[in-house]
Amino acid sequence: MEPASATLLQFSTAFCAPCRAMRRVSAEVAALLPGVRHVEVDAESHLAEVRELEIRRTPTLVILDSAGREVRRATGVPAKPHLIAALAALL
Repeated sequence: MEPASATLLQFSTAFCAPCRAMRRVSAEVAALLPGVRHVEVDAESHLAEVRELEIRRTPTLVILDSAGREVRRATGVPAKPHLIAALAALL
């Protein structure tokens, strides 16, 4: 897999309607912007990581730079223009 300039790391749960909306927005942005990858993680199946990253609710989106460092975080469903703007500095 090619290295990404930015990764949208989404923490979701199975019955979370906003998680589905975030998945759609994040996938659209990743398809639109070269170098952006979207990865979705089932929070219930990765409790150790959820605790380590202090994920308090779903959906939570963590934006990682090319080195895997967290640069931004949001809960709830971001608007597509806001997400694109948040990624601009990394691309």
